Amino acid sequence: MHPMVLRPVFLPGNIWSASGNGGGVLVGYMTHVPDPRDLSDRKTRDTFEFAKFKMEVYQRVLEVIFSSLKLRLWNGELLECWDKLVCVFHPRIHILSLDRKEAAYFNACRAALANYPCPKCLVQHCKLHKLTKTFKLRTTATMKAIVLKAHRVTTKTVKEELLKNHRLHGIKHFLWGFCFSDPYAVYLYDTLHSDDLGKWGDHLWDFLLEVLEEFEGKGLFAKNMRKFARWPGLKHFNEVTTIRFTDGQSFYDILKSVLPCIVQLLPHNSELVHCIWVCQQVWIMTGMHCMPSSRLEHLGLFIIQEYEKCCSRMSKKYGKDFDFFKQHATSHIIEDIHCKGTTNHGSTRPGEGFQQEAAKAYNQTNFKNAASQLDRIDETQEAIARIRMVIDKYNKQHEEDEQEEEPELDDAPKLSQINSASWRFGAPGRLFNSGTFKKYLDSIGHPVHEFHLLLCDFITKQFPDDRVSYEQRIQDWRSLRDIIRCNPLFHGHTRFDSLLFNSDSPGMAFARIYVLLCCTLESKRQFDIALVREYRRSNWKPRTKWAGCQVHEEVNSYSLMLMDYVIRGALLTPATDGGKENLHFLVDTVDPDMFLRANQS
Repeated sequence: MHPMVLRPVFLPGNIWSASGNGGGVLVGYMTHVPDPRDLSDRKTRDTFEFAKFKMEVYQRVLEVIFSSLKLRLWNGELLECWDKLVCVFHPRIHILSLDRKEAAYFNACRAALANYPCPKCLVQHCKLHKLTKTFKLRTTATMKAIVLKAHRVTTKTVKEELLKNHRLHGIKHFLWGFCFSDPYAVYLYDTLHSDDLGKWGDHLWDFLLEVLEEFEGKGLFAKNMRKFARWPGLKHFNEVTTIRFTDGQSFYDILKSVLPCIVQLLPHNSELVHCIWVCQQVWIMTGMHCMPSSRLEHLGLFIIQEYEKCCSRMSKKYGKDFDFFKQHATSHIIEDIHCKGTTNHGSTRPGEGFQQEAAKAYNQTNFKNAASQLDRIDETQEAIARIRMVIDKYNKQHEEDEQEEEPELDDAPKLSQINSASWRFGAPGRLFNSGTFKKYLDSIGHPVHEFHLLLCDFITKQFPDDRVSYEQRIQDWRSLRDIIRCNPLFHGHTRFDSLLFNSDSPGMAFARIYVLLCCTLESKRQFDIALVREYRRSNWKPRTKWAGCQVHEEVNSYSLMLMDYVIRGALLTPATDGGKENLHFLVDTVDPDMFLRANQS
């Protein structure tokens, strides 16, 4: 059984993307139609007839479920808004959040290997690689006319040929009688199945492994991935070439980190490197939650066109076939975002998460007449979640009321002062003076020559009104909770992360952070600083320099930095076979914010 969830499109993103039903309503379960025969005994004709039968069942079930909406779609329904005004609302099905196979069943269309495999337009299978070319769109009126014409044809061969050429089964769609709901327009581009498990996971990733095996580089690639810098939320892969991944998140993380690990293993100016880079661009741009017109224009005019050109060059050089539906789906991104908003509104990730919860609930049933039992379990879970939410809201309000009643101490920091900082240190270490602290730096393998003089000079320049004494106390804060970590031993690995900071020099400025310090002067002034080694742009070039490639070299000298200058964390990973130890690639694919910063600098 497959759960069916209806979600209002006006919900905030934090509710929409939450676990569970994402603010939606479970309307029922689609029954799985069992196959009474063995697949090996079926002929092609039998398989086709059984697929058609399943689609007829699905259409009848959906028609029953949505029958209560049909009259409301045409006539509307009176509802009182929050401002006490009574308005007439016409509900509609605006977004269909399904993968390609499920969308075919919903639209009563043939499988992806049909002559016209797209559920949105009439593109031939041999032209699926043409991303910038427009094709005639499917509409309710045109598809309904084709089905009616096919039913009037007396010759079975002609009828089948007519339906096959339009990827139809000759089944009446339940939405044809609904107002404001076009079944072919509601299907929205899905980044999970089209990108993570589609163009990248099912095609370019396997092709990359084949090319690396040809150049005897699979082992070195796995070794480079093991050396890849760690980052919160980014999965680290130790055996990337020997494990067969099936989840979209793993492919998602591999795509983010693959370029620095393969660029020195492939020939100079490799088309495969350029193609993967453009694939990254398409993926990260289509997944953004904010899409102004300028960004959308950039996505359409440059990235998609460039992606088509790269794939064309790949086909000529390697013979790679890009005539598959998930490749063609890229051509509908601009139109989908224009009509339905950003792609996260139709993401199948919340639905996949709800299916896991439904599977757990199914194990609580006696496996007989499970649908009604699953409904009761879902109602119980919703009631418990509502009670928990009310209790949490009450506790939060109670804590705020208690804080307001407590007298404020003169030496306590103001709440506004705490929240105004853009950083927060983790658990503190022990207290040091500058002399003892130098021994600590020597013990972790990062000795700093004349650290006390370096610190005094820094404080004199930053705070000229404060006198610095020799026995000033310094507190070392080791980050355990923040995104940026600086630990000589973190889960068995050395972790000294990098950050982006404000600088007078042009372009983006990065530094690797080694120690976080909270200093207290004799005037009782406290400030947070970091002991860092800055990066500088390097002239070294990899075998294939993709557009936007940035190589930075970590300098050997240490310096101090006020935390006020820090903008955010940054991921820089070692450049393998770069000839120098301190060369690093900037990984701008960790999130959309870093992507935009790096591509605008």
